[in-house]
Amino acid sequence: MTIRPAPEREGLTWAKASRFIALPFSPSRLATFMQVKRFEDVPIEKLLEQGFEGILIDADGTLAPHHAIEFNLSITDHVRTMLENGLRVAIYTNAWEDRFQAFQEMGVKVVTNVPAKPDPYGFRIAMTDFLHLENPAKVCMIGDSYVTDGGAIDAGMQFIHVRPVKGNEPFFHSLTRFFAYLCAKMYGRNTAK
Repeated sequence: MTIRPAPEREGLTWAKASRFIALPFSPSRLATFMQVKRFEDVPIEKLLEQGFEGILIDADGTLAPHHAIEFNLSITDHVRTMLENGLRVAIYTNAWEDRFQAFQEMGVKVVTNVPAKPDPYGFRIAMTDFLHLENPAKVCMIGDSYVTDGGAIDAGMQFIHVRPVKGNEPFFHSLTRFFAYLCAKMYGRNTAK
């Protein structure tokens, strides 16, 4: 079994550090469109009613445990239903991008060669170059972290928070994600479905 080092984007970046430090003092940067227990609980009908056209999806902690290479059928079926309903879908992860063949075969793009989340520029490139959309108000990011995935808010997109899927992740990643979640809870920014 070959173990490869984590990609650079998965480590600490200035965008991650500055967003993490600012969150306790910036309640508006914690506002979620909705909060769900599992990815499969994201209501596609509600997304369509709200006029969303594009969906960016985090992988680790959202679709499966950290660095998973296999995904439950319920996950791939939910993504397929999104596509069948006309939504444009891309996977946007800070981790390895070469493990999503099942999704790519459905037509899902995998965002590559962009700045690490939560850099707003990375979200904009993901929107324009991978979803082929221009209006961030028509895009939502689905993820488990207010620090990284929640950066979509800074790019003018909506954020759907998913309860993290437990798995083999670095302790520091888990700790910072939990701290940001507590900040959102303190400000009442994590809206229930």
